Amino acid sequence: MPNGPELGGRRIVQIEGHCRPRGRGKITSELFLRIARPETLYRAWRQVRRKGGGPGGDGVTIEIYGRDVEARLSRLARLLVAGRYRPGPMRRFGVPKSSGGVRQIAVPCIADRIVQTAVVRELQPSLEPRLGDASFAYRRGLSVEHAIARLLVYRLWGYPWLLEADIVRCFDSIPHGRLASELAEWIDCERTRDLIGMWLEAFSRRGRGIPQGAPVSPLLVNLYLDPVDRAVATRRAKLVRYADDLVVACRRREQAEAAKERLERALAARGLALAADKTRILHISEGLAFLGYRMRGTRIFRRTDRTGTAF
Repeated sequence: MPNGPELGGRRIVQIEGHCRPRGRGKITSELFLRIARPETLYRAWRQVRRKGGGPGGDGVTIEIYGRDVEARLSRLARLLVAGRYRPGPMRRFGVPKSSGGVRQIAVPCIADRIVQTAVVRELQPSLEPRLGDASFAYRRGLSVEHAIARLLVYRLWGYPWLLEADIVRCFDSIPHGRLASELAEWIDCERTRDLIGMWLEAFSRRGRGIPQGAPVSPLLVNLYLDPVDRAVATRRAKLVRYADDLVVACRRREQAEAAKERLERALAARGLALAADKTRILHISEGLAFLGYRMRGTRIFRRTDRTGTAF
């Protein structure tokens, strides 16, 4: 096998191979091989290191992993290509939510975060253009502020009636079987889909849920909810979604009510449901709290601000 790039003065072995064919003689893409390259894993490692965070369930910290990163990444690449890679244990804990209750977090091991980050880095360029423009969370070049700005634009266009909605335990409720079958429509490489399947099973063996705290989860949520976005958003209903929080802006109340019905049907078809206690239809003059901001009329301010900024 030819030699690969140098990392910290040591040369990493370059792994070669082929993705196996999928049904009816169709050959999968080279996606998995790009993910498993040591240089790809090294770039992913640098991203994981920059983001920081604690260890996974194995107790290995970023500092410990970095002490012998070249050897660790070489071994990780070999395990991936040989089909012997298996996810490590997740570190699980709860975080209180501002709206009440507890958000369950599951943090993968450093090695798993590296591979997941590599998967996301390789997938995003081809998947991003296929996602609808109503989704703002976890997308390159987009932010909470972009989502708020879009709502303001709709307000200025004359869409004052709002459907404020939240999906019940969205991350924990996504069915693995449905997600896996739909990933085949988005991702051609079977070995990459196998990786995602292993991560899902490592998180939950009951066939539902994706881990909040895993690098790959935001991408999976956006892919799974994209059909919902397309079912709800129309010329008369302007959708802004940030992960499992969403607002639909309409010109009239009855249009917001119709959007709510479409949203309920679209979610039900995908094994999800609206949180009744967090879903309501209101006029912007009543005031909207969304993504850490408050909007009332044509004013917007952060929840911690005492004064608002007029638009």
